[in-house]
Amino acid sequence: MHFDTDRRKSLDRRGTVRSPESGRVKVWFENPTRVDIEADWIEASATGFRLAHDSNALEPGLEIFYESGGRSGRARVVWTHVLEGRRVSGFVGLLA
Repeated sequence: MHFDTDRRKSLDRRGTVRSPESGRVKVWFENPTRVDIEADWIEASATGFRLAHDSNALEPGLEIFYESGGRSGRARVVWTHVLEGRRVSGFVGLLA
């Protein structure tokens, strides 16, 4: 079986269209007291979003609240990694 690594790198397997976003986002959660985090939009889709931030508290599985420019809601952290010295987290939105 032949495996073409170049083809796999360029294939976007995400299920929803992503849109670039910009601006600040206020993120918070209770654990057991309130923790506030300032973040920056990277991109968003109909089902989730990515944020850049400096917090090591955003771990996979954590449920958060967010607010930015008239948008607000709940989401769950799916993953977090360090990219170019800053943390980036992916979130899935939660229905109210």
